[in-house]
Amino acid sequence: MENSRWRLAPTFALAFAIVITINFYVLSRTAGLLGYGNKWLWLGCAVIMAAMLGAGFLIRTSSVRGTKGLFVTVTTLYGLEFTALPALIVYEILQFFLDIPTLLAGQIIVIFVAVIAIISMINAQTLKVKTLRLPFVRKMKAVQLSDIHIGAVHGRKYLARIVNIVNGLKPDLVLITGDVVSGAVAPGSSQLDELSRLEAPAYLAHGNHEYYEGADEIRAALPMNICILRDEEKKLPGYSVFGLDYSEEQGRGVPRKIYRKFENPTLAMAHVPQFLDLPEGSIILSGHYHGGQVFPINWAARLFIKYFQGIYTEKGVTLYVSPGSATWGPPMRFGSRNEITVLELG
Repeated sequence: MENSRWRLAPTFALAFAIVITINFYVLSRTAGLLGYGNKWLWLGCAVIMAAMLGAGFLIRTSSVRGTKGLFVTVTTLYGLEFTALPALIVYEILQFFLDIPTLLAGQIIVIFVAVIAIISMINAQTLKVKTLRLPFVRKMKAVQLSDIHIGAVHGRKYLARIVNIVNGLKPDLVLITGDVVSGAVAPGSSQLDELSRLEAPAYLAHGNHEYYEGADEIRAALPMNICILRDEEKKLPGYSVFGLDYSEEQGRGVPRKIYRKFENPTLAMAHVPQFLDLPEGSIILSGHYHGGQVFPINWAARLFIKYFQGIYTEKGVTLYVSPGSATWGPPMRFGSRNEITVLELG
C-alpha cells in the first residue's frame, strides 16, 4: 500500500503544479489589469489556494463542525476562477486585434464574473420539474431524484422542499439515483429524515458518495421507507426495478458488467451513466455529472463525456441522464437547473 502511494506522488505533484499555475495566471492577470501587479503576492495566494483545495478534499467527508463550510468556501473560489478563466482567454485573443485599455478590460472581466456568479448562486437554489414521456410496458408515473447532496450546501429545508414537490406530483414510485449526501452524515443526524414523508414507494441505488461514506452509515441515516437496491432486482407486476451498485471501476470510467438475466422490462438506476444488457423497452436512469454545473465546465465536459445529460437510446433501451436535483461543491449553477424528473410512462 505504501509503495502504491509513493508511485502516485509524481501525479499529485504534477496536478498540484498545474493548479498553482492556473491560480497564478487568473489572479495575477486579473489583478494586473486592474493595476495591482505584485506577482509575488499573487504567487503566494496561488499556492495557498492550491493547498486549500487539497485540504478541502481531504476533509470533504468529515462531519466535524466547520469542515463543510471550508469545503464550500474553497470550491466556490474555484467556481469563480473557472468563470474568470475563459473571460481572460477571450481577452488575450482580442488584444491582438483590438486596442483595449487594460483597466477597462479588468473591470469588464470582474463585472462578468460577478454577474455570472450571482445568477449561478440564485439558480443553485431553484428547483425545476421536468416531464418526460417515455414508452414502457406499464402505464405509470415515476419520479427521479438524483445527486441531492444533502450536507454542505443544501440541508433539511431544501430536502423538505423536494419531498413536498414530489408528494404533490403523486407518483407511483420514486427512484433515487445516488448521492443523497454530501460528506459524512454525523452520528444521530436527522438531515435525511424528511425522506420518511415520501408517500410513494421509494428505491435508491448507491452513488459514489454513498460508497465514500459506507453502506452501513447510509442505511443508518436513511429512513426505513427507502429501499436500497445494491445490484438487486425488485420484481413488480409486469416489470422490475433494479439498482446498480457503485464501484471503484466506475470512478475510473469503466462501465460495470452485470452477469444476470432480466426477464421483465426494467426501470434501472445506475448513478454513473451506462447501458446495461436489459430487455427491450427498459429504461435506465442516471445522474452523477450535474450537467457540468459550473460555467464553462458544462460546455467543455460534453466534448469528453459520452453520456453527459439528456436522453440516449441503444438496442431498444432508453438512458436518461439527469443534471441532478441539487449542487455539489460551489453553490453555483449556470446553463443547467436543479431538476426533479417526472417520467410519464406507458
